[in-house]
Amino acid sequence: FKGSDDLSAKLWDVSTGQCVYGIQTHTCAAVKFDEQKLVTGSFDNTVACWEWSSGARTQHFRGHTGAVFSVDYNDELDILVSGSADFTVKVWALSAGTCLNTLTGHTEWVTKVVLQKCKVKSLLHSPGDYILLSADKYEIKIWPIGREINCKCLKTLSVSEDRSICLQPRLHFDGKYIVCSSALGLYQWDFASYDVLRVIKTPEVANLALLGFGDVFALLFDNRYLYIMDLRTESLISRWPLPEYRKSKRGSSFLAGEASWLNGLDGHNDTGLVFATSMPDHSIHLVLWKEHG
Repeated sequence: FKGSDDLSAKLWDVSTGQCVYGIQTHTCAAVKFDEQKLVTGSFDNTVACWEWSSGARTQHFRGHTGAVFSVDYNDELDILVSGSADFTVKVWALSAGTCLNTLTGHTEWVTKVVLQKCKVKSLLHSPGDYILLSADKYEIKIWPIGREINCKCLKTLSVSEDRSICLQPRLHFDGKYIVCSSALGLYQWDFASYDVLRVIKTPEVANLALLGFGDVFALLFDNRYLYIMDLRTESLISRWPLPEYRKSKRGSSFLAGEASWLNGLDGHNDTGLVFATSMPDHSIHLVLWKEHG
């Protein structure tokens, strides 16, 4: 999938390189999709929901006063969340298209939102609770969210009190651990205690950003290479050269694909799309993983 400068969104067959579907939209800054629908966040400050079968826009969410950089949704809750350059996170009724709540407290652009079920118990949450994470340049905020839309911030995480260390919009949350890239490396928090479990530093490579994080492997990249890290040893075990992709300071040029192999290869998940990035000529570069032997 790719959002394009010609106000369209296109779905491509990675095996043939052919466009199999296209819909007209605004210039995309964020995308999330499943088999039935596509949700886009745009530089025109809106969020839209599209139907694959007809190409029709089924919902148009208006209310942000800045570009929408990240979107996520949950069909069970019938909720969509969006993070914006207006420093806010908005919670929407996915089917009705109405704004349920506006979450404030960020003092920078909200570049990432993640909606996920909690898998651990603590004094503040239980397994099965829905949790919203929102991140800006310096902080990650944690919000409980559910049918009652109780959105009092539970906790704010940062890596430096004086804001001397920046976070990147490469945020991973699996219900047990929060992982985020920073200028000093990868920070991993235990979600039950909010304690920092470890900081994975890679001094031999500058400005590494997170693309995928699993139980065994992590997928990372910089301006020149795509890397695989063995998390058991915290060492880089492989790298592949990347083409001259379109650079983006906030990481919006990159999209992770199939990531189940990051939990270890088992013979069933050892192939697939792992990386896609936009190119200066508006084409898409795809990296496919295939294990030989």
